[in-house]
Amino acid sequence: MRWPLPAFLLLLAAAPAAADPTTGSISDGFEGGRIPPQVWSPCRRPEGRFFIDDMLARSGRYSAGMALLPTPDLPPAIEAVNTEHRRSGCIDSDKDMEFMAGSDQRAELWLRATEPKGTDQWYGFSFRIDAPVAPEADGQRLLVGQWKQSGQYSPFLGQRFRNRKFYLTVEQDGPARYQQCRVLVAWEDGYDFSDFPPHHSFLHDGFDETGAKLPPDYTADCGSDLSIDRKASLPSPYGAWVDMVVHIKVDGQPDDLIEVWANGQPIVTVRGRLGYHDSGRQYFKIGPYRDPGDTPVVAHLDNFGLGQSFEEVDPRRFDK
Repeated sequence: MRWPLPAFLLLLAAAPAAADPTTGSISDGFEGGRIPPQVWSPCRRPEGRFFIDDMLARSGRYSAGMALLPTPDLPPAIEAVNTEHRRSGCIDSDKDMEFMAGSDQRAELWLRATEPKGTDQWYGFSFRIDAPVAPEADGQRLLVGQWKQSGQYSPFLGQRFRNRKFYLTVEQDGPARYQQCRVLVAWEDGYDFSDFPPHHSFLHDGFDETGAKLPPDYTADCGSDLSIDRKASLPSPYGAWVDMVVHIKVDGQPDDLIEVWANGQPIVTVRGRLGYHDSGRQYFKIGPYRDPGDTPVVAHLDNFGLGQSFEEVDPRRFDK
């Protein structure tokens, strides 16, 4: 399968991206023809490629591209960039998770802006995925978009995919040390629920009182203290742009809140204890992250916004 090259490749350089230092708001449509390093920090790994695409954009002229598994048809590897921003699982790893070649595959852009956990924040962006059709029995894990809290934890909100079907999960503390409860909260029509038998939640990771690692527990209905209001199915971003708006207020407290819209339509509202007590600042990253595979995956990002309201981050504002 051949992937068309962008007409030109411009990687990291200073570029216009509207930012308000007083409120922390960001608006970036990549119309400067760059991936601005003051906004985004790439996860440097051998299998990752980052580029500006002038042939595929949600609005305007340009979008940012993130590609896994380089082939002769993909852009060249990103050059090293000196930065103090350390990213877990990347070549310049932080202490939480060191880079281990072959353990997974990533081509992620990390938003440099972080906030204290519990910050009430809105995110908006357009994204799409282009990849060969997965075999029918392919259950490989793929994430494209994660909201995380620092520490050795899964994303408290993850945009996940199996067999090309889009679904969302949230996470909360489990009863044991470092144990996590993963809860399915939204999905695309045709999603296979076998990942969550017999409930829409399960326990994973964690250690018992002796320090022994705990096996996953698929019998636990561990998300029972959450209120989940599902309003619509998720649209597919495979071969098509999807406009996302996400509102989060997550601090491991009973009044936590996550709201998600796609293409202007409400998808799900989750209330209740979310995230992790023993964690640090919250942050966002986007791009393909998966178990090792041998097929290419290319994700595109456009119309990004970080702000204080739906209207401030709605990706459709770039169409005006």
